[in-house]
Amino acid sequence: MVRQLLIEIVESKKMNKNNYKVLRNLGLSALFIFASLYSIAATKGYTITATVNLPENTLVVLNKITDEKLEVQDSAYVTKDGVFKFEGEGTEESQLYYLTFESANPPGVPLILEKGAKVVLKITKGDVYTFTATGGKYNAHMQKLHTIYILSDQQMLAFNAEVAGVNADTVTEEYRQTTAQRYTDLINARSEAIENFIKTEPASPATYFAVKYLFQTPVPKLILIGAERLKKGMPTAQYTLKLDALAAQLGPTVEGALAPEINLPSPEGQELALSSLRGKVVMIDFWASWCGPCRKENPAVKQIYEKYKDKGFEIYAVSLDNNKDQWKAAIAKDGLTWKHVSDLGGWKSSAAQLYSVHSIPQTFLLDEEGRIIKAGLRSHDLEPMLDALLN
Repeated sequence: MVRQLLIEIVESKKMNKNNYKVLRNLGLSALFIFASLYSIAATKGYTITATVNLPENTLVVLNKITDEKLEVQDSAYVTKDGVFKFEGEGTEESQLYYLTFESANPPGVPLILEKGAKVVLKITKGDVYTFTATGGKYNAHMQKLHTIYILSDQQMLAFNAEVAGVNADTVTEEYRQTTAQRYTDLINARSEAIENFIKTEPASPATYFAVKYLFQTPVPKLILIGAERLKKGMPTAQYTLKLDALAAQLGPTVEGALAPEINLPSPEGQELALSSLRGKVVMIDFWASWCGPCRKENPAVKQIYEKYKDKGFEIYAVSLDNNKDQWKAAIAKDGLTWKHVSDLGGWKSSAAQLYSVHSIPQTFLLDEEGRIIKAGLRSHDLEPMLDALLN
């Protein structure tokens, strides 16, 4: 509208002082309108204001995180006061970003940005980058996650420095074994801390970041847990859809998955659902009366069952027999007092097909929620796991 009025005045044959006055006023009005629109746009966009202990003129790069790469969005330089700033349009949906320093390559600081986010950062460079953040919908979650994995990095750096300082000629076998165990403990502690974050923190893009980018390859169990958390908290978000698609590729019996339901007849003909045992640690045991290795396992499994059945352990045995009398005779002869079911379909058993069982014995250990903890356990593996779970 302003532009059309300007054109009409300029093209008028009656250009006089009043016209010039109108033109000047309209020009000023146009500038005011454009400035107001810019101000509104800036308000709706995001801003990042940061202080950092880096030298003046250090390059800072703002990258968007994608599954393929870091995409450079903008750059700035640290001022002599140790400050840098970014402004951008952003999107309505929160997205993952990453600040890097001196180049567009990690390490750096992860952020979550969306329209309206006014993020204030304090970044400290030491052995690793640490930061505090205020502003934005989810940066408190990202800061918490960053603290978890940076603490792990610091512990691993200290461990590596210690090991590097040891004289290899004086290393004993005991030290070597102890060191290997310490390394394993550090890795496991990191994984457990990240898993706990995914399980307990509210759903956010940080959930996706934890699952997708903090391990060399995403852990199936964490993909499943993360996908469930995001579907409950952010059902239509892009990160939810991505993680859900990844979870769908894993199959039904991957560790961490909710065990598929089985509901088959007992020897007495009454249907018994696997889900009816929720609240207990359950071992699904695929076996058959004609399976020699299965029968050899039974005495050891019986001892374990007697030890842990009163502590919350149950066995749900699925037989691949096709002869009911032989099935019942094997149960009685071996003294198997746990739960038994079968559709007497042999290798065509519906449960065996659902669980992709192609050889027996085959087992799946489930937690109290019915999630698969481990597959393929034998009796010598079972007791240590039950001891950790139930004692």
